[in-house]
Amino acid sequence: MRLKIKLDILVIGAHPDDAEIGCGGTIARHKQLGYKIGILDCSNGEPTPHGSPEIRLEEAGHAAKILDIDTRETLDMKNRYIENSIENRIKVADIIRKYQPKIIITHPPEDWHADHVAVNKIVSAAKFQAKLTKTDSPYDEFYPPRIVYFDHAHARIQRKIDFLVNISDTIDVKIRALNAYKSQFIDNRDNRAIFDFIKDKASFLGQQAGIQFAEGFSMPEYFLVQDITTII
Repeated sequence: MRLKIKLDILVIGAHPDDAEIGCGGTIARHKQLGYKIGILDCSNGEPTPHGSPEIRLEEAGHAAKILDIDTRETLDMKNRYIENSIENRIKVADIIRKYQPKIIITHPPEDWHADHVAVNKIVSAAKFQAKLTKTDSPYDEFYPPRIVYFDHAHARIQRKIDFLVNISDTIDVKIRALNAYKSQFIDNRDNRAIFDFIKDKASFLGQQAGIQFAEGFSMPEYFLVQDITTII
């Protein structure tokens, strides 16, 4: 099947706002560099104490415009009950086949939220599922070259970070994108502190590299460098 768009980067989150929390600054930076980027939300985030399916969808669309991404899709997995099932693997695999991303960014395997952990497992399995032939998928088989895990800033779990991305010029875009989720971070007073926490975390990571702000990432596999000077 002919593709309408091929993505350089596909960010897969359990809920609307997970991509922005985890790597919103990196998304904005790489859009400025000219890359094609999409977000896949595995659920619409409902039910939650604040908001509705319609509000959450509108907020996600607003955030997508702020980040200037090329596409955003939402699957029908249920918030709080996301499972690593064959059905859900196939749903994500079809999105991978559809957009053929060079890099997938998603949740790390360690997290306090069961939905996040489930999505990590789903994406890992879907990477394999997407390359299979003789399936019912309407899209051609595709094997994404690389999966990367963002450091979900509000998880408060210490994990090894393999590399940092400089978001000094895009931290404000990240915060504006998060502000689009008014029902979650403005109307919900319990979550308002997330903005300070995210900036503090990005500042701490930036200090480790001698810059103002950074986002951290880890990788499940070794990656090969042909020219060691490219890491400078």
